[in-house]
Formats: sequence, structure tokens, C-alpha cells
Amino acid sequence: MTDARTSQQGFSLIELLIVVALLAILAAMAMPSFQGFIASNRLTAESNEMLAGLNLARSEAVRIQRRVILCRVATAGLTSTSGCVTTADGAPWQGWAVFVDNDSDGAYDVGETILRTQTITANGLVFASDAGLGTAGNRIVFRPDGLARAVDAVALQAAQITVCDSSGVLAGENARMVALQSGSRVAVTRATISNCGVVPEPATSSTESTI
Repeated sequence: MTDARTSQQGFSLIELLIVVALLAILAAMAMPSFQGFIASNRLTAESNEMLAGLNLARSEAVRIQRRVILCRVATAGLTSTSGCVTTADGAPWQGWAVFVDNDSDGAYDVGETILRTQTITANGLVFASDAGLGTAGNRIVFRPDGLARAVDAVALQAAQITVCDSSGVLAGENARMVALQSGSRVAVTRATISNCGVVPEPATSSTESTI
């Protein structure tokens, strides 16, 4: 009489450890690329949000025949006590908003319609005005004709808002330039910035005295 023997097959402990080690190596190799992919997508998404805000401001200005402003705001947003951040300090934006400037004074007043607000919460992303926009009080003002001019200005407005990733994950093209040209054309371009997130030192004046 022959004994029936059951044959069992499977992985040995050593084989399982080898597979786990290989998976760990592959994951370590893929992690930087995956992090870069996430950072790039986040950068593109936030820049496109700003672009959409500019397009909204322009289209609403034409539609309702009122001035519509996109401006830098603090984390509190637009309130009766917290309006646009008009200081040309070069500091990163905490958020931005689009509102209808009914009385054309360039400032948010109680009762004026807020069309959109955006708080900048993405880790590592830094929004900053260029020098011209800072001088214009961090405000882009679209008129009823669909053209942007700074508050109390006649010339067409040109402005640029830099959105950059300061995490260090992206070796190149770590920034997007959201630009307004000739008062109407808006576009986003890629750029590489080495000093992302560095706030310029305020200008200081020195006096010399003689004895």
C-alpha cells in the first residue's frame, strides 16, 4: 500500500526577505521622482488658480461695468478691518481676493461684493509681487473696458506674481510666473529661481556725524 503524500510549495523566508529588500530599493529610487511630481503639480495648480482669478476679475469688470480688483490679502481675508495688503514689502502673500470696487477708491469697503478669496495653504509655496505690482499696492485693477490700470493711473498695468516652490524638491523649473501684460494679456510661464522664499532686507538709511 502506497502512502499518499501531500506536496506543499511556497516561498522560503530567505526568498521573502529578498523580495522585500528589492521592493524597498525600488521605492527609495522612485520616491524623489514621486515627490517632484507632486510638487510640480501643486505648483501648476496654484498658479492656474491665480490665472483663473485674473480672468474672473477681467470678465466681471466687463460684465457688470464696474472696477474689479484682485489684491493681496492677509490670512483673515477681506473684512471690515482687514483689507488689501498694500505694503510694498516684498514679503510672501498669505492669500488673495477678487472684489467689486463699487466706489472706485481702490480699497475694499463693507458691502462691496467679494467674488473670490484664496488662502495660500500649500506647504512650501511662496507667492510674491514684482516691484511694479508692489508699488501699485499689490492690486490689479480691471476697468469696465476690460483693461487693467493701477489705482489712480492712466497707463495700462503690467504686473507679475511669482509662485515658487521652496521645498527644494524641484531642482529646475521650481517657479511659475503669472504675468499681466499690456493691461489685458495674462499668461503663466515656467522659471527656475535659486532664492525662492528669500524676503529682501528693508532699505536702511545711515547718517554720518562729524565731531
